Amino acid sequence: MGKRIWLVLAIGALIATSFAASVVSARRATEDRPKEITRGLDYLHARQRDDGGFRTPENTAWGVMGAVASGERMGNSAWHVKGKNPFDYLQATDLVAASTSADVTNAPVYYARLIMSYVAMDRAGTVGTAGSKGVNLLGVLLTYQDTGDGSSSQGAFSPVPPSTVSAVRTTSWAILALRNLGVSQNDNRFRMAGAWLAAQQNTMPGDGGFARGEQGGDSTALDTALAYQALAVSSNDADWDPVAARAFLEKTQNADGGFPVRPGGKTDAEATSAGIQAILAMGERPDDPAWTVGVNTPIRALSGLLQENGSYRLTSSTSSRPIMVTGWALVALRGKSFTTYPGNPGTAHTAFRFRPQFNAVSPKNGAKFKTTRSVLIRATYTDFSPKGTGIKTSACRVYVDNTNKTRPATIGRSSLRLQLKNVPNGNHTYTIKLVDHAGNQKIIERKFTVAVPIPTPKPTPTRVPTPRPTYNPGPVYPPVYPTRTPTPAPTLTPTPTPTPYETYTPYPYGSPSPTASPIVTGSPIPSPSASASPSGAEGEGDGGSAAGFVGGTLLAMLPIGAVISYLVLHRREDLLAGASQGAVLAGGGSSWERFKQTLAKSKDLTRPSSRE
Repeated sequence: MGKRIWLVLAIGALIATSFAASVVSARRATEDRPKEITRGLDYLHARQRDDGGFRTPENTAWGVMGAVASGERMGNSAWHVKGKNPFDYLQATDLVAASTSADVTNAPVYYARLIMSYVAMDRAGTVGTAGSKGVNLLGVLLTYQDTGDGSSSQGAFSPVPPSTVSAVRTTSWAILALRNLGVSQNDNRFRMAGAWLAAQQNTMPGDGGFARGEQGGDSTALDTALAYQALAVSSNDADWDPVAARAFLEKTQNADGGFPVRPGGKTDAEATSAGIQAILAMGERPDDPAWTVGVNTPIRALSGLLQENGSYRLTSSTSSRPIMVTGWALVALRGKSFTTYPGNPGTAHTAFRFRPQFNAVSPKNGAKFKTTRSVLIRATYTDFSPKGTGIKTSACRVYVDNTNKTRPATIGRSSLRLQLKNVPNGNHTYTIKLVDHAGNQKIIERKFTVAVPIPTPKPTPTRVPTPRPTYNPGPVYPPVYPTRTPTPAPTLTPTPTPTPYETYTPYPYGSPSPTASPIVTGSPIPSPSASASPSGAEGEGDGGSAAGFVGGTLLAMLPIGAVISYLVLHRREDLLAGASQGAVLAGGGSSWERFKQTLAKSKDLTRPSSRE
């Protein structure tokens, strides 16, 4: 029984351990950094060049410190460009020559930051052989310290030693670099620097701050915050007043929660970053009630200077030294004080995926279109909003066969669409370039083929024109008839010669001839009565009767004339037919000659007697 209980307990323990491990793994995988950090990383990535650096050694030092404080590591592939990272860039650069460039206004501060960046990259062992010339960065930095016995600036670091020009600010950076490099607090030169710096605190009532150069100058929040961090690791409270310094910072805090360089000025990103670090060096938190003005805190004020591209403005109206300002802001927002950082870089995170990422793209690589010439290009993507700076749609581009097709494309923050029509057969390539607001790019290229079968045109039949028959009317007279086999002509009985009509002798009007009058059938046309004449003259009445008689006679003769015409025409055709065959009638002459004779006789019969 006891063994079973132990077995159950062991299984339960294993399950619990597995569950706890999965929870821890899930937490590690979750991006817990705020957008104020990840967007700053976006910006730094976009400014990293092909040589691995950020244009200058000083920019590179700040970029490294800001990224490492945010959980990034320079050895990660995410910080390699064409195989080179920031360390490769620094080691390939003449760092001493670069210290004299126009970008560097304070050489010892420049060397101090380089030392801190090498420490941040876990390359502290190469500080003695840094750059292309193999220079000892620590040795060069120490040359800017005044070590003269009896000097009023003994122990101070200055860009123009021995002097106090920018000595408070320069000495603060030198002490922080030496401390993070691992120089002992008991080192003589380290102790001299701390002693001089402690003596520069302004002791005027209500002040307690530090000036940029030396005691007696106007105290600034930036120099007070830097000196506070340096003295926290190099001196004790016996030779300076940390409470007075804290009071000065609290007094200069603006209503938005940030810190100006000088009291009453605009909130400054560098001064606010240093102020947050000083608060952390005090053992306090920047969101404690003591550092909250209304609802505003130093962190909120610094976050308010974040720009769309991920960089931080120096002030609300000024944007200068963006890489340096952004690097410092990232260190402060990640809660890193220079009292311990970069000697203690903190926990590393999985590298932030700074480039936009495609979720889906179509057509797929190698796609073939066999039934249509219409191709729809689509893509969905992300910039890990709200952690990334977001897709800058106006900077994205679409190319088809190296031709810019961005204008007809619809490009949004998370998707893209381009409709192609009438794409010719063949192989084609399309390219999509995504760009975020920081300037990071993601480019994808795909190929597709259009192979729509082209129908073979049917051959058009050649039309041979049909020849039209040639019309040959032939001779009009006589008509041409087909040749017939001659048939023996029958014996024709001569047509009796018609008896000529009697000579017509006209009679006076109103006295019809009793012998020559044709037979008239039908009712005679009545003659108009004598009363029809308006004058009633006798002569006119007789004329009307004669006219009516003639009209009636002509009307009665119409059928007789039609019959005669028909017989004459029919006889003519018979005669013509015989004439065309050349037949000779009995008694002599052809049919045509006989017809002409008959026709002549008929004319004589019909000719009026008055013309004889």
